[in-house]
Amino acid sequence: MTARQASCCCGQLRLTTAGEPARVSICHCLECQRRTGSVFGTQARFPREQVTAIEGRATRYERVGDEGNTITFHFCPACGSTVYWC
Repeated sequence: MTARQASCCCGQLRLTTAGEPARVSICHCLECQRRTGSVFGTQARFPREQVTAIEGRATRYERVGDEGNTITFHFCPACGSTVYWC
């Protein structure tokens, strides 16, 4: 089974997944542009049961999406990189 790791720029916040992503996509909505500082955001989405480890400290930011769902972004308090969201 393939293991993948995601981490912030400074390496303090990281997570590990097992297996293949359920979906890989890009988004160009204004909120993703603001979050990334780019014209779009990229995502690899994994079911929660495939996330095998989360290590380090995270700061959370919540917002309501266009469809009314609350989205929680977890980012590094040291370097500011968003590492995961749910």
